Amino acid sequence: MENKVYSQVYSILKTSKEGVLDAIKGLVEIGFDGIEAMGTNTGGLSKADFHKFINDLGIRIISFHSLRDDEDRAFAQEFGAQFTDVRPLDHLVTVDDCKRSAEQMTQMCEHLREFGLTGIVHNHASEFRRAADDPEHTLYDLLLKFTDPALVKFELDVGWAARAGVNTGDLIRAHSGRFPVLHVKECNAVATCDDDLDHFPKKVMEMMQVAAASADDKKFVKGAPVFSPAQIEILCNSRSWNSELGQGIIDWEDVKDAAEAQPGGCAAYISEREFFGYYGHEGNPMEFAKRDYAFLRAL
Repeated sequence: MENKVYSQVYSILKTSKEGVLDAIKGLVEIGFDGIEAMGTNTGGLSKADFHKFINDLGIRIISFHSLRDDEDRAFAQEFGAQFTDVRPLDHLVTVDDCKRSAEQMTQMCEHLREFGLTGIVHNHASEFRRAADDPEHTLYDLLLKFTDPALVKFELDVGWAARAGVNTGDLIRAHSGRFPVLHVKECNAVATCDDDLDHFPKKVMEMMQVAAASADDKKFVKGAPVFSPAQIEILCNSRSWNSELGQGIIDWEDVKDAAEAQPGGCAAYISEREFFGYYGHEGNPMEFAKRDYAFLRAL
């Protein structure tokens, strides 16, 4: 695969704000064509110096996650980004929930066009639960149905979808043209219970609520959750389904064929990791990035 292999910087840093410049340099050394950035973190550089840093590396920031306001969106526009994530409302349950969420996302995607950005809806596994009052359809089905196809695109996280039991090649073909970006993530097992579809395990959230009772314990920094070592261990164990690319249940050739057959094809295949517990390099995300890059480049 040429000119479409990207990495999500979140995979390297998670919620840390430190080390972004070294992370980007490391991804370039591996060979990635560009990155999906997390917010407007310049690693302490001025905007002009960060521009020079990116240009000197010869890479593209194709997408930004976690842009908070119009100042952030203008920042992304200056760097020539094409996409930014749009998130559904929390706790979707009913058809009306999906309609309200779709309306908000459509309005936001229309607004994003003022900054030259296309809004892409990013998923985890919970969006593939069935609607409480329409068990024939998943919440994700309804978000696709109620959003304007001309405005709202989707960044399909293939791994999270597969975790929910979705055949992602079939999903892409059923809604061809809606998926200009894919998050490439392997899955080795479909969830066996409803709790497995939660992005953050209930135990982690319970621990956060207890800790939040302490006024001295700040649990969010600029919107990003800050987890204790115990919470991180639970999170990692709950995401061990994220195995080595090509060694799980996903038919990647089929996914690629479906993505490329869309009108306009697929602009980017973005490597992202939830789990770092294989290959004897536990805790070293760059080793995982190297392996994921090699798989994608050969796909």
